[in-house]
Amino acid sequence: MARRTLILATLLLGALSGQTAVAEPYLALRSGVTCGGCHINITGGGMRTSYVSAHARDLLKYPDWFDDLTRPAESFDGALNDYVAIGANLRASAGLIFQDNPQNGRVDNNEVIRGRLDEFNVDVDEAITYLHAMVIPDLLEFYVDLRLAPTTDAREAWGVLYLPKDFYVKVGRMFLPYGLQIQDDESFIRGGRNGSANTGFNFDLRQAAFETGWSSGPWSVVGALSEGSGDRDAQLTASASGLFRDVPLVDSILIGVSGSRNGGTEETFQYAGYGGFSIGPFTYLGEFDFIDRRVVPMASANGRREHRGGFIHYSELNYLLFDWLNVKAAFDYADFDGDLSDRADDSENRVSFGLEPFLAKFLQTRLFYRVGNGIESNASHNQSVLSLEAHLFF
Repeated sequence: MARRTLILATLLLGALSGQTAVAEPYLALRSGVTCGGCHINITGGGMRTSYVSAHARDLLKYPDWFDDLTRPAESFDGALNDYVAIGANLRASAGLIFQDNPQNGRVDNNEVIRGRLDEFNVDVDEAITYLHAMVIPDLLEFYVDLRLAPTTDAREAWGVLYLPKDFYVKVGRMFLPYGLQIQDDESFIRGGRNGSANTGFNFDLRQAAFETGWSSGPWSVVGALSEGSGDRDAQLTASASGLFRDVPLVDSILIGVSGSRNGGTEETFQYAGYGGFSIGPFTYLGEFDFIDRRVVPMASANGRREHRGGFIHYSELNYLLFDWLNVKAAFDYADFDGDLSDRADDSENRVSFGLEPFLAKFLQTRLFYRVGNGIESNASHNQSVLSLEAHLFF
């Protein structure tokens, strides 16, 4: 079924912004398949389409180790009939957190290996069920994304109407279209960790919204109007991107921009430029974010706003080893130029190294070591984390 991708609604913002996003954007670049090709959600994330099941080996690159696991005689693809399908996602992890004891209220923020084990955690990070109903195929659809753990809530619930000329309109509760929607929600370009730098756009940010969009060939545009955080103002979020295959020198290339304006007491403007390329076994992704918070200081007598800026960068490099093992190195960096009283300095970084092989079209594992160095007065921003994750899905 033709899956319409991406969108518009940023005319109110006065500029065009963009994205091609899936929970695993490096897979989109490596395969050359856009978010709407692999996910029911037009802007990516959540339940997968039948295309993923049919072409799992080409997309996920898993080895032929156990025939019963990688080539089962029969398996469940989630389809209940021609109109209704279900899906599920489970992530469980074990983690070791290393953190030095503060000295005079501060910790060293220039460490790669920390020797003191502070915490050991075993968690169910995510348990999600999906329901997709094609009320009128290729015209009207309904989707629900329900999280069962670690909390119980509806992540997404929306309906979409496909219009002529590759336009669509979506209404309901949904993720907002901004930047690279990488799986690591603790990255600075997502939600951050322990109050670190972040854009705020992650898989915990769902809002009631109207979304509209358009796609043609490699180009896509998307925009959403939602209530935002203020009681008297609205949030506008928009993205535009292009994903091109078989271009000179590389196998595929992604370029995109995003923008968001959220009103209220603290008016916030955010802008992102992102992109990447894939060549042979290498896939690179990167994003730059510029944040402008316009805040009325507590001591201001005239209510005049101050500009407090911020900069966030993310880069990741993936290498497909043995044609089945994805090796990833990633770097987060944030620098805040505003005089923020809750920060002892204005920069922090995080470096990640990991292995994330798919073992079958229903199973992925991850092993990562991440080093965070940030504000010396905040010990939780200066940790080393070793984590192992099992990811089951259909």
